[in-house]
Amino acid sequence: MKMAKADKTNSGLIDWVFNNLGLVFSVLRWIKPTIVFKGQAFVTRFDDVSEVLERDWAFQVPYAEKMGKITNGSNFFLGMQNTEQYTRDVSNMRLAASREDIGEIIVPFVDNTCNEILSASNGKMDVVQALTRVVPTRLIGKYFGTPGWNETEFTDAATVMFQYLFYPDDAEVEKQALTVADKTRQYLDQAIAERKLNRNQYDDVLERCLKLQDAGMPGMDDQNIRNNLIGLIIGAIPTTSKCAATTLNYLFDQPELLVTAQQAARVDDDAAMVQYVLESLRLNPFSGGIQRICAEDYVVAKGTLRATKIPKGTKVLAATQSAMMDRRKVTEPSKFRLDRPSYIYMHFGYGLHTCFGQYINLAQIPGIVKSVLKQKGLRRVSDMKSVGPFPTNLEIEFDL
Repeated sequence: MKMAKADKTNSGLIDWVFNNLGLVFSVLRWIKPTIVFKGQAFVTRFDDVSEVLERDWAFQVPYAEKMGKITNGSNFFLGMQNTEQYTRDVSNMRLAASREDIGEIIVPFVDNTCNEILSASNGKMDVVQALTRVVPTRLIGKYFGTPGWNETEFTDAATVMFQYLFYPDDAEVEKQALTVADKTRQYLDQAIAERKLNRNQYDDVLERCLKLQDAGMPGMDDQNIRNNLIGLIIGAIPTTSKCAATTLNYLFDQPELLVTAQQAARVDDDAAMVQYVLESLRLNPFSGGIQRICAEDYVVAKGTLRATKIPKGTKVLAATQSAMMDRRKVTEPSKFRLDRPSYIYMHFGYGLHTCFGQYINLAQIPGIVKSVLKQKGLRRVSDMKSVGPFPTNLEIEFDL
């Protein structure tokens, strides 16, 4: 009975901590910026979080085992350390997914797709179900050449696989993720085989991967192409949807800010839209931080009064949410400001594993948000709803 009561108390404490991360992090930043407790470390100050994320040899990514289950044996570069294979795979996919495509392909596609959806909505829509989930999935179909077997199911599959990879272990989520991972692998294997029978009809990531394969590029066999596509699909769809919906919901909470954001949207001030998104997400972050595993005994902030030793094998949370609120680096951190330097935003990580799709995200997310803000008489019908870590509903109305 005592053990059950203790477990219940610990569970309640953990729930309270995760529901009050902002308060917990603010206390830690002043009292104990890096804390190690029962095999888990929390790093909270800006400089120290940057140090952890930049020292990839000491703080390694922990995703390889789960990625292996998703791909049925192989890894994806997100789960790799700084190896020759990591460099090879990232370099290959940067050739296939060129940054020049953002202005030529991605921005026009996002703008046109958003406009089509909004024009057909009759002035009322669930912006999550009808827009923020749909646009990135359709972009994946167009740009990667992998529209999926069913739009809604494909989006759901990417979302549950993301939750399995990056959120705390959950047996039911794992079961769902591995089931849809098998279906995703089969779909992509078929898509690759079918494309090989119909070459040079498209200019998309899949076609470019096959051209690299034709040229004998190492790491571009069918399985590697499939695994790279799985990883990119998982990373692209749920993050875009959540960030766009969260930004819109935050702006609805701030009526004066909403007005200025709409003014920027209506004159297509894309640079300002990026800042609205980045600052909204700084105050309403995607997650509390980035996970790492300490690969060697390491002293964070060595030579300072806050120096803390993190033992080898410790699970580490580099608390990016906390870092972006650290007043030692961020002026007036609790205020919404559009003039902040880009380096203070940690939404895409730092160092070796900076998000592969950050430039696509910085075009697509503001593009989705802008399309909504342009609508006349825009109003929120109900607050955003979520199931688990992802938004599910955000009802809006606007004048036609």
